Amino acid sequence: MENNTTNVNHTANVNHTPRRANFYRRRNTPTYTFMAWGAFILAFGFEFGGIYSLKQPLSVRGYYAAVAILLIITSFVLQKVIRDNDEDNYLREQNYQHRKRNTSAFTFLSWIGFILAILFEFIGLTTLEEPFYVVGYYAIAAAFLIVTSLVLQKTVRDNEEDKINNDNYEA
Repeated sequence: MENNTTNVNHTANVNHTPRRANFYRRRNTPTYTFMAWGAFILAFGFEFGGIYSLKQPLSVRGYYAAVAILLIITSFVLQKVIRDNDEDNYLREQNYQHRKRNTSAFTFLSWIGFILAILFEFIGLTTLEEPFYVVGYYAIAAAFLIVTSLVLQKTVRDNEEDKINNDNYEA
């Protein structure tokens, strides 16, 4: 004798669109990536355009340029280290033998480098013999440069991880 009863749980999904098992949603749209790059280029242009037009000796302008480059580099490194450590903590919860990507010393150095870059910018701004609105311009340009560096590093890393994950799902 054949059982003709239908399983209610099995047929309950009929009206729902099935999800592909190999679906991976990328985190950043092309527009967001374009905006991240555009904001970084704009911040870079504001900072270095202002340094170029500064009516100070070359040594002072060189100091501001070096500090701006240090801000960019340390912002990128700090964002990478923070994200690596966060991911490593999660992976360690899943597998206690997971090896961390960054040592405590490297994490400490990345924080110290970033703090020193901000301190150097602050010292440079407080000793700059220009009107307050000029000093404010450089302070805002530096803050804009830091934020856009952090966002750009996150965006580039997300896009690279998404590219790897999409390749794995398509294979």
